[in-house]
Amino acid sequence: MTARAITTRWYDHQQHLTGRWLNRLNHLVMTNAHLDRSGNASATLLARDLVIYPETVILARTLATLPHHLRAQPTRGILTVIGHRLALTRFSPTTSDPLTVYLTHTRP
Repeated sequence: MTARAITTRWYDHQQHLTGRWLNRLNHLVMTNAHLDRSGNASATLLARDLVIYPETVILARTLATLPHHLRAQPTRGILTVIGHRLALTRFSPTTSDPLTVYLTHTRP
């Protein structure tokens, strides 16, 4: 649930994975007549869970299986691991980013 909340927020605020998600959304729209994007946001919202699903799974798996030695590291080290697993060449969330907030408030 945490990973889904984080990726949903990223999607809604067009953060971190926007280019990848726009490409995926466009592909879904082109192959599915029910997702007409003509002038409304319905396709963007209807397809959101499909679009963010791969990264949600990666983030959930990463958070659930974070090695013990990384849990004690500063948040920056964990963010580097997460950025790598999400295949992001540059990943520097702000202190108000939902992932940073989660990591800051849930670790010992």
